[in-house]
Amino acid sequence: MLALGRQHAAFADETARFFMDVDLTMAQFRALATLRRWGRQTGRELAQRLRVTPGTLVPLIDRLEELGYLRRVPDRTDRRLTWLELTPKTERLFERLWGMGAARVALAVSRLVPKERADLRRLLNRVAEHLEAGGAAPLEKKATA
Repeated sequence: MLALGRQHAAFADETARFFMDVDLTMAQFRALATLRRWGRQTGRELAQRLRVTPGTLVPLIDRLEELGYLRRVPDRTDRRLTWLELTPKTERLFERLWGMGAARVALAVSRLVPKERADLRRLLNRVAEHLEAGGAAPLEKKATA
């Protein structure tokens, strides 16, 4: 975790500038990230994933729609349902966020020898698999990396 913290710290200034440039709160960004990860959802589904009430979510969604980051799309077969979908503007936002440090990371990785790159790829994929499977139990002792 210490090694991951060092990597995050290396991008702290860029990340701070990014969030200052975009007119989004962290709650709004979390909503967009959740929609991006899970795809279009109803407001009720999104509220459940964010662990907020649907009433809390409405003004947040109103603002994101006003800013052009998402749209409400009526269901074609069930008029009671409205889907929340991301717009191309949101995709550009995420591309900008993830692309900020991509060149720096690529350069750092390129400095590794081929075996180290293969090991890094294998280990990062293993960590991703564990995270996608629902995470791990809390650590009983402090890990160092």
